[in-house]
Amino acid sequence: EAGMAEYWSAKARDAFEESCLEFGLRLNPDAKAQSWWRIDGHEGYLTAAGIGGPITGKGANIAIIDDPVKSAAEAASPVYRDKAWDWYRSTLYSRLAPGGAIILIMTRWHEDDLAGRLLDDMAKGGEEWVVLSLPAIAEENDALGRAIGEPLWPGRYSLADLDRIRETQGPYY
Repeated sequence: EAGMAEYWSAKARDAFEESCLEFGLRLNPDAKAQSWWRIDGHEGYLTAAGIGGPITGKGANIAIIDDPVKSAAEAASPVYRDKAWDWYRSTLYSRLAPGGAIILIMTRWHEDDLAGRLLDDMAKGGEEWVVLSLPAIAEENDALGRAIGEPLWPGRYSLADLDRIRETQGPYY
């Protein structure tokens, strides 16, 4: 959804603006919109758009797809999953510059979600992906080196909090 993309883009822009002078940088005064902003004197820029959003005509050295699925209802919808997949293949991927990278950040709600389709494509010889899984409660061979059962962010969610959440939500969610 474009609204969330613009919201987080504005937060990133504002955070950058608060600290950029420490690094001798500033926002370009002519490009400070919520969904499109750039650093003065530099070629790069940030464009924010939701699934199906307008990115035609823009290239990407790094494309970040953050939470393309917003709810269990979207995840359960074959129509929505197809829409996300079609947008990825027809719109986002075609904007990737040579040598560019795509970062996909998401909660897995369904085996046939965007990540599932990308991993399935990789297994068939398609694009290679590196998977970094960070569960709320550490499992065996944790990527961060946490002990089994250790919370991801104990300052925000203790193990007791996470156990209560898991019990309330059930095993699927």
